[in-house]
Amino acid sequence: MQFRILAMAVLASLVACGAPDKSPATAVADEVYINAKIYTVDADNRWASAMAVSSGKIVALGDDAEVMVLAGEGTVVLDLQGRIVMPGIHDTHIHQVDAGIQKNLECSFLSDDLGEVIEALNACIANIPKGQWVRGGQWNEGLFASGKIPKAVLDDIAPDHPVFLMDWSVHNAWVNSKALEIFGIGTDTIDPAGGVIVRDTTTGEATGILRDNAAYDYRRQLPAYSLQETMAALSWSMDQIAGFGVTTFKDALVTASTMAAYAALNQKAALPLRVKTSLSWKSAWANSHDDELELIASRRELAGGKLAADFAKIMLDGIPPTYTAALLEPYAPSAAHGTQHYGELMLTPDELKADVIYLDRLGLSVKMHATGDRSVRAALDAVAAARQANGDSGIVHEVSHAEIIHADDIPRFRALNVAAEMCPILWYPIAGLDWQRWLGEARAKIWPVKTLTQSGALVIYGSDWPVVPTPNPWLGIESMVTRSDPAGPGDTPDWPEQAVDLHTALRIFTLNGAIANRVGATSGSLEVGKDADFLVLDRMVFDVPITDVGETQVLLSVINGIRVIDKL
Repeated sequence: MQFRILAMAVLASLVACGAPDKSPATAVADEVYINAKIYTVDADNRWASAMAVSSGKIVALGDDAEVMVLAGEGTVVLDLQGRIVMPGIHDTHIHQVDAGIQKNLECSFLSDDLGEVIEALNACIANIPKGQWVRGGQWNEGLFASGKIPKAVLDDIAPDHPVFLMDWSVHNAWVNSKALEIFGIGTDTIDPAGGVIVRDTTTGEATGILRDNAAYDYRRQLPAYSLQETMAALSWSMDQIAGFGVTTFKDALVTASTMAAYAALNQKAALPLRVKTSLSWKSAWANSHDDELELIASRRELAGGKLAADFAKIMLDGIPPTYTAALLEPYAPSAAHGTQHYGELMLTPDELKADVIYLDRLGLSVKMHATGDRSVRAALDAVAAARQANGDSGIVHEVSHAEIIHADDIPRFRALNVAAEMCPILWYPIAGLDWQRWLGEARAKIWPVKTLTQSGALVIYGSDWPVVPTPNPWLGIESMVTRSDPAGPGDTPDWPEQAVDLHTALRIFTLNGAIANRVGATSGSLEVGKDADFLVLDRMVFDVPITDVGETQVLLSVINGIRVIDKL
């Protein structure tokens, strides 16, 4: 009955605003979906069997008889034959342009076997003229466990090409001697702030591995892709994630060139999905900080329609596998780093506070990459400083990759209105992900999803594709419940006490993401008055074994009332 009352209220408001004097059925519903199991993800997780849509908005929810009264002669009625309907998925951390470029314009591979990597590179090199760059990825440092010098491996197979390959985390680069020569990297070259040129401990020569800002700084010297190439790459990657049921995404690091591609597609009405862009701040990926300031100043002129730009991104540290995440306590002892290695912050705490205060004052939501518990604390301290300086604006800021959080900082997420972004698909099997080796057994407890949720924190989902091999959110939903690798049945769960139920996981992937994306009032749940962004699935995810959820297929994806994916 409550659903019906809401529908009639919407109808009344339409009539009052000058809707044609027609019967309610012909005046309201463009489409009616019946005979469904509609999971609303509203405050009470209510269900309905029918939904009406008009002008891209949900205008009614209820049982079939209630909603069918809004169907008129021109209404499209779709019988969903008992299938489940749910809100569209919000991916709050993805690198769309990078994914499209990597998969379409570069040498793309993902292997921990050196022989397989060399075979893939040889195939690529054969099609690249001598002297031109060989670019691509993704590798991991397990390739060099035998002691091979990284640059020497590439020198052997690419003596006539400079080579630049990003690793699986997209934090580190593997280059050959020709690339080092072009970059001017010698024994006396100083490491950039927040980056490391890995060197032979005896000779001081660069080995061919560039970490974090060292990789990013030199990456900027590579030939730029054209606007048309970038637009095509972006269109390709949007098609990929649309097929998995993502209806809104946040590009986690957007520079001026990337924003130009989004804006150009937006002007052509060629953005099939809703897009949020995190504009870079003091990032080695940007050409200059002046470029970043100019982009932030012009963000509203470039945005509009499905494109929003009221977000920023700050990098605070590296990642645990390369011992560059900033920790409160030392890493576990290692031959390379000793017993007192903590990692480093890329910005001092005082500089970070000033930056977040400034960006918050501009009305930007700030996403801060923080993979260590010290960088997480620095991020929370910066938001606390912004709240004190600017007052509580209600803006949700984010800690990205919040996998390692000190227990004292868990309640601060809710208190400061900071979202904790989780990337559960990182339980996928790749050599080198050894948390105990980096942190020690007692501290190897990552992704505290349940503890954060129980504390009242806003927990959100980010795939981080193409860092992970697929943007498929269903694998992440499954692993958030099982705490296991979704591709490895029977494996040992990782910190299983942090598992959440499926209702909680789906809310994280939908409504919570919408709130962080600043559209919680219009998206993330199926309620009267909200955008008609929803999915129809091939299975009732609450009835199948949880280990089957990762294989879920999207049969229908609707955004703003328009069918983007239709397999029905």
